[in-house]
Formats: sequence, structure tokens, C-alpha cells
Amino acid sequence: MVYAHGPECPKGKLNVSSGLTPSQVFHNRRDFERGLLAVILDENRKAGFQQMERVAQTISTVLPPDSSWTLLAHWLNALAADRLPLTSKSLELLRQVGKSLKDLDRQAQQASQADWVMPLEVAFLVVPLNAALGSAQTPGDEDAEQWTTLLGQLQTTKDLASLRLSFAQVADFAAARQWRDVLEITGAQINLLDRLLDGTLAAAPEHDQVLGDAKTLLHVLTLPPLGETLANQTQIDDTQYERVIERADVLASGGEFVLDDAEKTLGGENADFAQVQLATVLDMLPGLLGAYQEQLGAGTINPELEADMQAVSDAAERLRASLTKDTRQAIL
Repeated sequence: MVYAHGPECPKGKLNVSSGLTPSQVFHNRRDFERGLLAVILDENRKAGFQQMERVAQTISTVLPPDSSWTLLAHWLNALAADRLPLTSKSLELLRQVGKSLKDLDRQAQQASQADWVMPLEVAFLVVPLNAALGSAQTPGDEDAEQWTTLLGQLQTTKDLASLRLSFAQVADFAAARQWRDVLEITGAQINLLDRLLDGTLAAAPEHDQVLGDAKTLLHVLTLPPLGETLANQTQIDDTQYERVIERADVLASGGEFVLDDAEKTLGGENADFAQVQLATVLDMLPGLLGAYQEQLGAGTINPELEADMQAVSDAAERLRASLTKDTRQAIL
């Protein structure tokens, strides 16, 4: 890490010669972690990606225009617009960026506030991000924006009637584009919700589970480019089809669909994704605990810090429960 002491720059402006102050490093590291946590919790993925994108843009302003942080900002923008899917591999890259920012913050806090800190390049991103951006989908901006909005509404809707409406709106979007995968997912869930709403079925935990799995599956599908249809193609494997579509159909008919022990935990890419999610959340805990202990010693606890700690703790427990015992032990 390179520290450079230089003249104070105008408030709010950065330049290549100055770098970042320790305070700016701290706030950017914290904002990146909050954005990453929002993505992991699936509370508002678009906002989470955009928050991390702003951090990358801020850091890129003190580096050459073609820096890896500029590339990271472009990649995060594509993720926010659903032009690229979020996979376990891409989440692992974000985890490594978070670690780089944590290292930068740790060293910055050892400097005086009068020092400037020059971030290092994150060179490990260059090859995978260039490859990803080269294959990014380019649907119309309005399509991407509408799809993101629909998924956001679906994720935040709680009551059954509103949830059915949200699934129906997603189905209408898919019908206009002949997107078979989405039509099958939403059709099965709408059928189940109809049985719950008319009283044919009594609400049960397995209904919440299959509806939640459907939301998760919709999030990992890639929006087709403008003008293309996916009537005869599928992005869903047999396990996902059984878990989300067949299970919803069986439950809607009043039958039972009991997952065996292996099926109760996620498999394949989903298992890898959940494993990286948990490892990423656990990476955040030491820094939060250290800050909490410092504030506790000073006799004043920042409410934002308490909220961050609670969110990370809740996320860690939820993700831990979704993994097998052997996988949890390997991470912990």
C-alpha cells in the first residue's frame, strides 16, 4: 500500500495525485459491504449493486481512467441492469473485492487523517470481468428496467393476494416475450396461490418454501436480448424444475411433496452460491465486532453499527441453516 501526503483537495473532489483520506476509505469500505449485504439478503439487489458501483466509481477517480476499478463499476452496472446473472463465481469476486477494501481500510486507519491513501488495483478482476462484459446481454433499457422492477416487487410482497398479483405481472411480462421458463414458474405458483386464496388449501410452511424457491429461481434467470424469445430454450435444470414447478403443482392439488434430507438443502450452483454467501457474510463480522468493541469502550454505540451487526448476524444464521452440516463445518 502506498501512502502519499499531499495538499488538501477541495471538498468532495478527488484527483489522481491525492488519493483517498483514511475517512473516505472507511466510508467506502462500509458502503461496499452494505451494498454486498443487500445483494446477499436479496432485499434490493439493484440498489445493492448500485451502491457498490458508486464505491468503485469513487475509487476509480483517483486512479488512471482504464483502472480495474473502472472495469468493476461497468460490471456492477451490468449486474444492476440484469444484463448479467449473479452466480457463485461473480459473488466470490465481490467477496475478494470486499477483502481488498478491508485490507485498505486496515492500513489506512494506521495513518494519520492528514495522509492520503492510494488504492491498489484489483488486477484479479480484469480477465473474468472482461469476459463477462463481452458476453453481457443487451436487452432494451426499458425491458431491463421493467424486469428489475417486477422482481423487486415480487421479493418485497408479503400477503397472498398481492403476491399473486406480482406473479401475474411477471407472467404477463414473460408472455409478451414467449419466455417459457418464466411462464411455467409463475403458472405453477399462481395456481397454488389461487387454492390458498379460495380456501381450498390451508396455508402451511411448505407453501412458503416453494413460493420462496420460485422467487429465487426467477432472480437467477437471464433476461433474453430484445427481440429474442426463449419459447424453445430453457435455463432450468431438472432439480430446479422438480423443486419449484412440480412441487407447486402437487401442493396445489392437495398432495404432499416431502423433500428428502439431501433435497432440503440446496444443490449444485445453488449450494455453491449459498456457501459463498455465508463465507462473505462471515468476512464482515470481525470488522463490525472490532468497531463495536471500540465504541463500547468509549461508552457510545452508533445505531447504524448496531443495525449493521444485527443484519449480518441474521444473514449468517439464515444462510447457515440452508447448508449441510459438512459444508457449514468447512466454512466455520
